[in-house]
Amino acid sequence: MRDRTSRAPDVGWGWRLLDVVIAVRRRLGADRLEPYRPYLMLAPALALVTLLAGGIVYLVYLSFHSFDTFLFRQGPWSFEQYRRLVEPPSGDFNLQTLQRTLVISLLVTVGAVALGLPVAYFIVRTRSRAARILTLVLLLVPFLMGEVVRAFGWALVLGSNGLVAWVASWVGADSGGILGTPLAVWIGMMQVSIPLATLLILPALTRIDPDLERAAATMGAPPVRVWRHVVTPLARPGIAGAAAVVFLLSVAEYDMPAILGLGRLPFVANVIRSIYTLQNNLYLGSAFSLVLMAISTLFVVVLVAVGGIRNLRGGSDG
Repeated sequence: MRDRTSRAPDVGWGWRLLDVVIAVRRRLGADRLEPYRPYLMLAPALALVTLLAGGIVYLVYLSFHSFDTFLFRQGPWSFEQYRRLVEPPSGDFNLQTLQRTLVISLLVTVGAVALGLPVAYFIVRTRSRAARILTLVLLLVPFLMGEVVRAFGWALVLGSNGLVAWVASWVGADSGGILGTPLAVWIGMMQVSIPLATLLILPALTRIDPDLERAAATMGAPPVRVWRHVVTPLARPGIAGAAAVVFLLSVAEYDMPAILGLGRLPFVANVIRSIYTLQNNLYLGSAFSLVLMAISTLFVVVLVAVGGIRNLRGGSDG
């Protein structure tokens, strides 16, 4: 009969390998780098941010130069590209595109936050673990498919032979679908914006003590007043953060306007792509990109400032 102990795995090599690693670490003086470990861990992120910042600097450089579209030659420093954005023959089209992008993005942001807040509240306050898990799974489903797949899926639903047209004909209304309208683009963008806003608001609602809501209800406040004076003010930082992220992603949208808008309602991203690829004008495209980035940055700064200031005021009042 064989000795069972002979079958035991030899773990000595693992300890020897660990000793080698410790010896190499001591030889390299890794302990002296201990105070700098957080900075070393941030090095990859800083490198990526630096690379992106370099790209933005290059965009600024290109946007402030003239460009000969016939000879494809860069000219001297100039505001020519920014003038071309607002002057004929394409100035009106560019301004309408920018206005359309901002208006629909704002509507998407408002709708996503307004619908995402109660969903997030349900996830935080529900006592049913199954309902919480099911809601989270349903929120994550849109992220499991690509943007183009979602856009064509909505095209089938909102088209002339889709569900919307069928319901309209069933109730006696003559409808050829809503593709090519701002409503179609808004609906397509809301599919991902609502889950995103919900997930971003969740941490803020988690930090709200339920006893505050119970105390307000005990004092006679109806649910509407509890939401207005307790839940919403305390969740304002999360709401501001969700609004900022949803708006930034919305203004950069490309596929939904191109597919659900049938090319009739382009966003700035669609126009910039045409400028880069069809006109081969990196300078004008860079100028339009910077204009959109400046407006988006201003919007985010205002959101963060309003959310932060009001939150501090709420905290001081308490």
